Amino acid sequence: MANRRRSRRIGIVEVAQLAGVSRQTVTRAMNDMPGISAATKKRVLEAAETLRYRPSRFGRELVQQSTRSLGLIVSDIANPYFSELASHMAKIATVNGWGLVVMEKHPGPETGRGELRSLAGQVDAVIAYMDLAPHDIDSVFGNLPLVLLDTSEQTLAALSSSRPRGAVNIDIEPGLADAVDHLLACGRSRIALVDIMYSADESLRCEIYRNLMRERGQEPVVIRVESGGNDLQVGRRAVETAFSSPEPPDAIIAFNDMSAFGVMKELRTRGLSVPDSCGVIGIDGLRIGLYVEPELTTLQLDFAAFAQMAFDEAVRMHAAGLDTPLIQVRKRVSHELVVRQSG
Repeated sequence: MANRRRSRRIGIVEVAQLAGVSRQTVTRAMNDMPGISAATKKRVLEAAETLRYRPSRFGRELVQQSTRSLGLIVSDIANPYFSELASHMAKIATVNGWGLVVMEKHPGPETGRGELRSLAGQVDAVIAYMDLAPHDIDSVFGNLPLVLLDTSEQTLAALSSSRPRGAVNIDIEPGLADAVDHLLACGRSRIALVDIMYSADESLRCEIYRNLMRERGQEPVVIRVESGGNDLQVGRRAVETAFSSPEPPDAIIAFNDMSAFGVMKELRTRGLSVPDSCGVIGIDGLRIGLYVEPELTTLQLDFAAFAQMAFDEAVRMHAAGLDTPLIQVRKRVSHELVVRQSG
């Protein structure tokens, strides 16, 4: 009996029975539609959480053989970082018999909530870069299995422990240490880091960079630049700021590969050669880095391994039975320094 209960997926009928409402009322409550009272909606959502119901607007609970769908949420599919990640995720999903739905959620906690709720009703699990507060994440995704990418420990700790949540984070410290050591070994003495200002606070990579430099007896130099949604321009503005100083850097570690391309462009515009006048290192390992001149030295992320870890965790949570304890799994990947021509 218990085995049958674990294998059978809870559907909208069970939620309606527990809440004492109609199926149509459950649909309205789960999709945040008008026409029901706040008290009724609360009762339905509590019933859904008790049963760990995963909503699907296509009624896949009635057709167990249908293709399972995975949602991937990124902030800008035109950014090569996210398009490379999506490409690897699509290959992995296809091989494993899953469909993939890719959605852009532009930065800002108030943007895209309706679209996120709609996506949550169409898929069986979600993998996401997400900037919502923890209580908003739980509100939007409910009991849907959700794997967060490169998120903070504070966010993970604040998420509901009764819901299927996991994370795959990037541990930047080992690769960043290799980059700093490489530049020092090359005789660089003024190593700067570009930090994109997504908020008033410095990024984690900035904090790690400062510690690494001080541990090596070096003075950290941080160039903070507002995002503006264009990382290429971030790199150019970083050079403008850095080279207005009486002692400009002789090496720049960019926030990512895209901003590194902007750094190299602006250096060339100023008649400064790379790497002779200033070495440049990116972070991400985008394939396009092989086709710029000079080829970009970078901290390379294994996109295939990153995507596979996230997919495996999403599938694990999706397959978990109702009697299986929910465990928030955190996985980590690191960059590898790939030395080319720019630094």
